[in-house]
Amino acid sequence: MLDADNGVVVQSFSIKLDFLTEHVSPEVEQLTKQIDDEVREQSKLNVQREVIQAQLAVLESNRALGSEKEGASVEQVNQMLELVSRRMSEVLLADIEIKEKIAAIDKNIEKLKSQLDEAQQKTGQTVNQVVVKFYTAKAVTSNVKLSYVIPDAGWVPTYDVRVNSITQPVKLSYKANVFQNSGINWDKVNLTLSSGNPSEGAQAPKLQPWYLDFYQDYSSSKMARSIPRPAPAPVAEMAAGANAPELDGAMAPRAKSSLSDYVVTDAGGVNTRFSISLPYNIASDGKGHSVTIKDVDVQGDYRYVVVPKIEPDAFLQVQLKDWEQLNLLPGKSSIFFEGSFVGQGYINIAEAKETLDLSLGRDKKIIVNRENGKQLTSKAEFFGNSVSQQYSFVTSVKNTRKEPIKLVVMDQMPLSRDSAITIDGLKYDGASYDKDTGNVQWALDLPANQSEKFTLSYTVKYPKDKRVSNL
Repeated sequence: MLDADNGVVVQSFSIKLDFLTEHVSPEVEQLTKQIDDEVREQSKLNVQREVIQAQLAVLESNRALGSEKEGASVEQVNQMLELVSRRMSEVLLADIEIKEKIAAIDKNIEKLKSQLDEAQQKTGQTVNQVVVKFYTAKAVTSNVKLSYVIPDAGWVPTYDVRVNSITQPVKLSYKANVFQNSGINWDKVNLTLSSGNPSEGAQAPKLQPWYLDFYQDYSSSKMARSIPRPAPAPVAEMAAGANAPELDGAMAPRAKSSLSDYVVTDAGGVNTRFSISLPYNIASDGKGHSVTIKDVDVQGDYRYVVVPKIEPDAFLQVQLKDWEQLNLLPGKSSIFFEGSFVGQGYINIAEAKETLDLSLGRDKKIIVNRENGKQLTSKAEFFGNSVSQQYSFVTSVKNTRKEPIKLVVMDQMPLSRDSAITIDGLKYDGASYDKDTGNVQWALDLPANQSEKFTLSYTVKYPKDKRVSNL
């Protein structure tokens, strides 16, 4: 888009490629200069080596002349040879140091050349020229503003989630990894981050009729081979200039462009924009540059979730209410608990319901133990043509923290896929039970330095001539 002020009218503008102007990115220029500097330094060292070789030749000839000199005493000859030997040792040691420096420079040049090749591949692009036709009734001075979209720029949302204590709010730092490979460094720019993606269509897709037909065996006869093949499987098609995919039946996955791989689109279809007043420098290197969007304190309810059948650990979670007001987008998170980094997580707002549940990692101060089922399982009892076997498990949880905690313990009862397998005698000590999923859940407050036990038992009955899987 191109605008002009002060009464100047933009009649037309066009874009053409300039193949004559050489485009070199700042990264390529810097790497080329570094390589030139290293080569220049290497040349100086090679000259020093040539001087050393000349010195060695002179010293060698002096040593030969000294040993053959007539009229010189033995002491004089020895003194001369000792002087020559000492000087040759100094020169040879200097030559070794220079060779080591040259070898180190060779390695550095190879690294720089590899990096230069990579940079040249990223910036192997032509230069665009904008040709504009203006109209004005008189001679004036006008400011012209050019806005354009580049495909090699975007941002990825990331988060820092910090919890100093389960009695304090969550400190949420909303960040963005901004990248661009436009060939121009952005120096001291004010960024506006949007969740929208200009490369995606703005219009809703349209459905076309989806026809089914019988499959034809085209290799059975010449007649069959002459019959036209049915239409290919439905795929998404993009109409030229329409920006709206039309579906021939069903949607097929589209390959993502480089922008789609990195730019996040709001699932609700409404773009979220973040204007950042603090200037940032974003180099044209295609790498992510961290930008802080905002820091907020968020109130939440902390709870510990224990699934002892799978993991003998307690996982701290925080349930955030009114999370819609935070304008969050899906993204990775770095989790810090009580001043220590505990791991990576992922904020997925698509799974949020009334609350947004964030996992804050394991807390070893909550001790979990689930007793081995073999010790509490009765032996199989035979009744006619059936086998009946009872299973029982006891989970103990101890809170060694200095403050009380909210605890959720999850376990499960088996479900039968066959009417010949019956499960009865369910006991779960006051927990809630979902008969459709078999999930059992206890929820309670556990005081500091206190422990609690949770018992689950059931009986499985099945024909004695059968074996039950997953039991």
